[in-house]
Amino acid sequence: MEYKSAYTEADVKELYKWFDEQHYDNAVELGHGIDVKDVKMLVDGSRSVALAKYDNPTYSGQIHFLFMVREALINQGKVKDSL
Repeated sequence: MEYKSAYTEADVKELYKWFDEQHYDNAVELGHGIDVKDVKMLVDGSRSVALAKYDNPTYSGQIHFLFMVREALINQGKVKDSL
């Protein structure tokens, strides 16, 4: 997803729904020296803030980062059959 200065509640709910319904590797490389070693912890740890502050530009970078993680998991073939 393209970066937005604010996201909609629907955007964020769809993102977390995807993470909840997929089986994926718990580590992913985003490039430029950015490696996420524990995707599940990242997703779970950001959920309450993202769902409460989705329309606040201060948190848009954090939400966009999760979209980048999802895209990297898909592009790197690290998503297995859904639940």
